[in-house]
Amino acid sequence: MDRPAARGRNVALGTVFVVSRTSIRDRLRRRSEAADPGEGWVVVDAEDLGGFADAVDRIYAGSLDGMTIRGVFTSAEMQAAVDRLWGFRPEFVDHGTVAMLGTAIVGSDDDRAAYHLDAPSMNDKLTALFQGTFSDRIEGVLSRLGGDRPVLVPDDGPSRPYVPATVRVLPGDGGVIHAHTANEFCDVWPAYAHLRDIARMRDSLSYFVTAQAPEAGGELLLYELEWDDTPADVRASSMSPERDELLERFAGRAIVPGPGDMVLFTGGRIWHRVVPVRGGRPRVTVGGFVAESRDGADLYYWS
Repeated sequence: MDRPAARGRNVALGTVFVVSRTSIRDRLRRRSEAADPGEGWVVVDAEDLGGFADAVDRIYAGSLDGMTIRGVFTSAEMQAAVDRLWGFRPEFVDHGTVAMLGTAIVGSDDDRAAYHLDAPSMNDKLTALFQGTFSDRIEGVLSRLGGDRPVLVPDDGPSRPYVPATVRVLPGDGGVIHAHTANEFCDVWPAYAHLRDIARMRDSLSYFVTAQAPEAGGELLLYELEWDDTPADVRASSMSPERDELLERFAGRAIVPGPGDMVLFTGGRIWHRVVPVRGGRPRVTVGGFVAESRDGADLYYWS
């Protein structure tokens, strides 16, 4: 729906208001880590997932936008992982506003050759960073949220493995991830051909764990705009500050997880971005994507 000012729900107070460009910036600036993300979003402790066995289905269906799962890792575990991460700094790949450890399928060549070649090395790095706990912890949470279904990293045959996650480092001098949805990539890019064959890629989920929170900024901003309702001017633009500016006419909610918290949300369907990081401490997250298998029997996760 294209409109000059989107009417939305004030996620901190539950009242209705009209959002302007200035009000979004001011609202994000004032938001504290304790702020309530509002309707359509669940905040729950990792030990209390018993009532959310249908969460993955609800996110796919659109009755739930996403959730913050607190304490998937402890703060101490995350600090230790970040300390180890800097030992891999020479292997970071600079993408301008974000540095990455590992090759993600987003932006890979059509045949994914470089991606699959890098996968074993990245799996070793994740094992080193988290002392072997990363996959077990993430798979345990996803399985509980997916009705106890098996959780698998995709495999495209011999010498073509996937990775469960990559690391994203946003520097404190304005590191940012510009607005996007996964649908715009996975619907059409040849690199996703295998995943489209085995999984429900339309309206797929995104996940990440916060390893290090920034001093300021770095909130995940979810717009009240879905892929199917995207105006032509937004669809015609690429990931850029210009697209971010176009989307500021829509209301949004800010998600602010702490170290060790996991975020799972409808990254395929809802427009989202990470607002600029400020201060001396980078924002560090580890994550990727989640989708059901074609027959619904399994869950896949990868980056």
